Amino acid sequence: MHHLTMTQMATSYQPMQSLESKKLLYDLLRSPRSYEKHFERYSSGLIFRIGYGKTVETGDEDYVRRIYQIDHTVERVASPGAYLIDTFTWLKYLPSFLAPFKREAQKLHDNEIDLFRSLLMDVKNEMRQDGTMTATTTCFARTFWENQEEYGLSVDEAAYVIGTLFEAGSGTTAAAMMSFCLCMCLHPEWQRRGQEEVDQVCGDRMPEFEDLPSLPVCRAIIKEVARWRPVTAGGIPPSSQIAGLSYQKEDNSNNRCTPSTCQR
Repeated sequence: MHHLTMTQMATSYQPMQSLESKKLLYDLLRSPRSYEKHFERYSSGLIFRIGYGKTVETGDEDYVRRIYQIDHTVERVASPGAYLIDTFTWLKYLPSFLAPFKREAQKLHDNEIDLFRSLLMDVKNEMRQDGTMTATTTCFARTFWENQEEYGLSVDEAAYVIGTLFEAGSGTTAAAMMSFCLCMCLHPEWQRRGQEEVDQVCGDRMPEFEDLPSLPVCRAIIKEVARWRPVTAGGIPPSSQIAGLSYQKEDNSNNRCTPSTCQR
């Protein structure tokens, strides 16, 4: 599945991202207080379209809630020190009846693979019913079923490959968007600068991917948010701060940020 996530392939997902972003803005306008839920719906909707060709309308769908529960469980159990075995590694030699963490791990695995396998099989059933899948339902799962022999993966292996893409992409995307909101509340002057740039470049229409080269301030703000509040735990942020926006605008010649261009 590596080639499905390469830069060359990522550009083919831009229409899906554009559609989901417009749905996100609509949701935010209708109920801004539920912004956290809307961010989760956006990220899950995007990943489900790419992974399974499914549409997420509200974020309350059963398979969405189940996979978010799995996502939150992974965050919990993967935290350093969550279990004694993280410190006393010899505990791994205990039999299951003496090791409750092993029984819990088996239960979590069974729940996880059951969901991932059912999502993958849903796509196969749709392909059988329709004879073929339409262009609008092109997704990772379809690619697997059409090239199963070439990939050499079992059904469960493929189910995990696609399912863990959701785990890796959905929560992190929503977390980054919430960090952006927090950052703009702390530094509204940069929100104004970003908005002025969007208005100048796009006018009354929605921004699209083709506008990115003309939005250096917006790109710099987004990158600074990612530096300021990384979505993964661990590490120490560099010393620069968004108040100074030390990376500022990007130099078109080498894609590096230069202070002189930022202050224009």
